[in-house]
Amino acid sequence: GDWVRQQFKERYIKSEYRNVLIHSSIIEGTLRNESGEKTFKSANRALSRCRKIGPPEFRILDQIRDIRNRLVHDSFKNGLVQNEIDGLRDELMMKILEAYRISSFLNDTLFMKYGIVRVARILFNSVSN
Repeated sequence: GDWVRQQFKERYIKSEYRNVLIHSSIIEGTLRNESGEKTFKSANRALSRCRKIGPPEFRILDQIRDIRNRLVHDSFKNGLVQNEIDGLRDELMMKILEAYRISSFLNDTLFMKYGIVRVARILFNSVSN
């Protein structure tokens, strides 16, 4: 619990590569834990089928999975240039913050569970360090 809470401190909610991977992993882990499924995609589908998440949440979570996979796999496989990597990283963090704002499921299973203040007040910092 302490490690998860630490990731929500202001200095960690930035657009850096490490942080988008950590936060997408936190989301994936939450979905997998709550659904009992083994993959991000199957967990998202299972939670949608049993109506624990609605269509808007399903879409944003699926976008997070897709962008994260492109960032991790395509950046190495296809040798993306730094601008493309930075663009995917920034797009992923925007989607993560959107999911944190709109998802009742994540509010209940992540923010409430770990006593984290909901991040509606945290602004996206697009300045690369």
